[in-house]
Amino acid sequence: MNIRTRFTLLFAIIVVIILFFFSFAIYYLSENFRQNDFHSRLQDRAIVRLKLVVEEQSKSENIFYNLPQSNKNTHSSLQENIIIFDHSLNILYKDSLAEIPTPDNIKLVLQQKIFPYPQNNNETIGFVYPYKDKTYILFASAHDDYGKKFITNLKKILLFRGIIMMLIIVFCGWFFVGFFLRPISKLVQQADKITYSNINYRLSTANKDDEIGKLTSTFNKMLDRLETSFKIQKRFVSNASHELRNPLAAISGQIDVSLMKDRSKDDYKQVLTSVSKDIKNIITLSNNLLELANSEVETVFQELDEVRIDEVLWSIREEFSKLKPDYAVYINFDTVVENEKLLTCKGKEHLLKVAFTNLIDNACKFSEDKKVQINVTTTNQNIILFFIDQGIGIPDAFLNQIFEPFFRGKNTHGIPGNGIGLSLVYRIIKLHSGKIFVRSKINKGTTVEIVLPNLC
Repeated sequence: MNIRTRFTLLFAIIVVIILFFFSFAIYYLSENFRQNDFHSRLQDRAIVRLKLVVEEQSKSENIFYNLPQSNKNTHSSLQENIIIFDHSLNILYKDSLAEIPTPDNIKLVLQQKIFPYPQNNNETIGFVYPYKDKTYILFASAHDDYGKKFITNLKKILLFRGIIMMLIIVFCGWFFVGFFLRPISKLVQQADKITYSNINYRLSTANKDDEIGKLTSTFNKMLDRLETSFKIQKRFVSNASHELRNPLAAISGQIDVSLMKDRSKDDYKQVLTSVSKDIKNIITLSNNLLELANSEVETVFQELDEVRIDEVLWSIREEFSKLKPDYAVYINFDTVVENEKLLTCKGKEHLLKVAFTNLIDNACKFSEDKKVQINVTTTNQNIILFFIDQGIGIPDAFLNQIFEPFFRGKNTHGIPGNGIGLSLVYRIIKLHSGKIFVRSKINKGTTVEIVLPNLC
């Protein structure tokens, strides 16, 4: 069962229940009014009859039975019958067709002062009425033919109209549910058109402020993330195939040349050394490509850790002292920091370690003295790091391109690298809600400034 059918049935059931209780209330109140009105008219008739009986009795000592009945309103009742008792329960008056009430009914009238009850096909009401310092017990009985017909007709009207209303409700529910679900149907049709080849296509809706508009916006944001993921995957494959082609071709060429004829031990050793170097370059390149791809995936930051920046820097310095002892890494703090939160940020330690490692490696690699100076300063909101070297520098014309993947300046020829490092650093710092600034002068050095928010 689809949503439209379920909503229509649910809407119809709710409205039918409301309509049923509303119709029942009309019927119940109408019947209650009819009874009260009819009983009131019966009481009035009985009181008029009592007064006639008392007046006639004052003229004669005989008890009157079968006095001529007053004109009856046949529009409101038929076969009206009245019995009047005095306080001693003696019958003062009785219509010929009136049935004498049972002692129990008389007792109930005396207790309750007024007591309506059904009698055969008639409605009877008994009540106590004081008149001229005496108390009388009156019983009036009649059949409310007009009122009964009215209630029966009302019942038929409510039932018939209820059936018609139920059909109208189902039709209107089906129509309006279809009307309100039309935007969702359009979204489904638009979503069916989205494939791998046109993943940049986005859903549209007329009203962007209602729930459908918010759903559309959320779906479009999801498509943005999917498109980003596809682009990352595509870029990774493209970059990997492009950058790995040259070293693999070089390795293959060296092996083929070495196999063309027998060579000396030193020649084979030289070839293997060259192949080993190319393989290490491939490993480094692959690791950088993987880190570059991972840094673009924001899901890495679903769970953030508290990272001490000073500990990360000391750890990197220790690793460089073992792997590249010719590198000189100096770390300076402007003041003694007593509050740990000033040097702590939210993020991923291994990504920050990759970013700082690339900056240190670039600073030492492009400097003749293989030295980098790291100055750390803190404020109440940020951690600021300066990576300073005295290297070859970056031309001003290239400063706005240094964060693009695989970009390398013209003055870097002969220095190993693949142009991924700064691009990777930029993405990692952005993912940590940080900022990065680069200032450089040719042959005088480069300063990279990193600003990260701390926990204060």
